[in-house]
Order: sequence, then structure tokens, then C-alpha cells
Amino acid sequence: MNAKELIKKVQSRHEWSQNQVAKELGITSAALSNLAQEKTDGSDETYIKLAKLAGVDPTEILIEKHMRKAGPEGQKIWAHLAKALPKSAALLVVVALITPNIQTHAETSKSSKLSNVYYVKL
Repeated sequence: MNAKELIKKVQSRHEWSQNQVAKELGITSAALSNLAQEKTDGSDETYIKLAKLAGVDPTEILIEKHMRKAGPEGQKIWAHLAKALPKSAALLVVVALITPNIQTHAETSKSSKLSNVYYVKL
């Protein structure tokens, strides 16, 4: 389901105008219009909010979104993930793929600070 279909589903489900949908998503009406016309690609968070408002599984929506954006080889992998993983596991994979590894950065920062201790003269 693409963004335009999701937006229409949200509007019909809640009987909202496009302005109301945009307000619920925390974006402007212009941004929502661009998303519906596929002029821009919304964030994963926007798609998750749309899916929830539409009463659709966010996991499937994110997999479809990334499958559309991927090349032929990437589409095969996303399709395999969609079939092979239970929905909850697929969502974890998607989140793991799109979330930066903050822990690695924290460990790097910590270790660089610790290494500075060796250069302190007593």
C-alpha cells in the first residue's frame, strides 16, 4: 500500500480532511500532498503513523516501502524477509536496518576518553 492509498484509508476511516490527517502526523498539508503525489518520500515514522491511523500493520507498510525503493536484488531480499519472518521479527529487522548504531558511537567515545587518561602526567 503506497502513501496515497494509506492517506485515503485514514481519511475514510476517521472522516478527516487532508489538513486533519497532516495535523495528526505532525506535518504540513503541503508535505502530505507531496507524499501522496510521490513527489517526496516520507520518513519511516510517518509511514508507521499513517499505518496505525489506517488500521494497517506498520510492518507490512515499511517492508513494502523499502521494497519499492530497492533495486532488483534488494527487492528480492525484502520479499524474502516479508515471507520468512513473523511480523514482529520483521519489524525488528526493519528497525535494526534503519536505526543508527548508537551504542557503537557511545563505546567509541568512551574508549577515546579513556585513552586520554594515559597521556596525563602526574
